Amino acid sequence: MSSDTTGADVIVIGAGLAGLVATAELVAAGRSVLLLDQEPEQSLGGQAFSSFGGLFLVDSPEQRRMGIRDSRELAWQGFGGGGMHGYRSLEGTFLGGCLFSGRQAGRALAIALA
Repeated sequence: MSSDTTGADVIVIGAGLAGLVATAELVAAGRSVLLLDQEPEQSLGGQAFSSFGGLFLVDSPEQRRMGIRDSRELAWQGFGGGGMHGYRSLEGTFLGGCLFSGRQAGRALAIALA
């Protein structure tokens, strides 16, 4: 158990998508979490609300029209592959990385605290 004055096992800084997912993973693992963000409550979720972060396109007609080669295999390569996050991606496709990063961070911390 934590020795800080909050009584929380973990303090997560940032209520963007990755912070929210990390918090959810920690709570699901039975940890008490204090989630902090500098923005007001209306901004919960970070930039995903304004940037349409749920968009995920692979080998779309627009990509083909622009001559951008993409495939399911490239998308699954993640951050370095350029599919859903990099060179071959379209604007607003960061959602997968936020969810994956937050989930991995939350799970790793929950295991480390066990």
